[in-house]
Amino acid sequence: MKKYILTAIVSVFAITAGYSQISLYTLDYTMGFGLGSTGDYIKKPSFRGLTFEGRGFVTDNISVGALFNWSTFYEARENETYTHEYTTITGNQYRYINAFPMLAQVHYYFATDPHKTRVYAGTGIGTYKINQETDIGVWALAYNKWHFGFAPEVGVVLPVGYSTMVNISVKYNYAVKTKNSPEYSWIGLNLGIAWGN
Repeated sequence: MKKYILTAIVSVFAITAGYSQISLYTLDYTMGFGLGSTGDYIKKPSFRGLTFEGRGFVTDNISVGALFNWSTFYEARENETYTHEYTTITGNQYRYINAFPMLAQVHYYFATDPHKTRVYAGTGIGTYKINQETDIGVWALAYNKWHFGFAPEVGVVLPVGYSTMVNISVKYNYAVKTKNSPEYSWIGLNLGIAWGN
């Protein structure tokens, strides 16, 4: 299943790059704020994230493309008890979540002039690779799972040069529950540079 999703995302990116006359690329610093079970497991926000996107315009207002993100959540807890199935361990814990969304996306822009401020809204759909690990002393409990997920987003592109822009966006990431792992969700705040023709 995951290889089909990855193939579809790469295909969307390749088709977009080949057939659209106008393209937009972004490289963003990403902060994450855990919600639901993600926020219960790690309460601290993530300040370690990077997002790369490629978008091609199929009309003056609509772009399609693909996204890759890496966000790391981390928290240390003292003298905590952790239970999994029939095992209970107490000690200092170091909790990690490394999340890798790989999404096909579509966005709608409320203005058509690429040299002016453009507010946009869109969504992404695809696969999330989630690596969760709890380290307690010499013990490590790790779960590496693939999830189906989606990510609605709103943002703005602000021109600072002829083909250089600043991108600011807020994205809600939701990786659905699987048979052996919970759902994961967080708010991503993106700030970075954008460029295109």
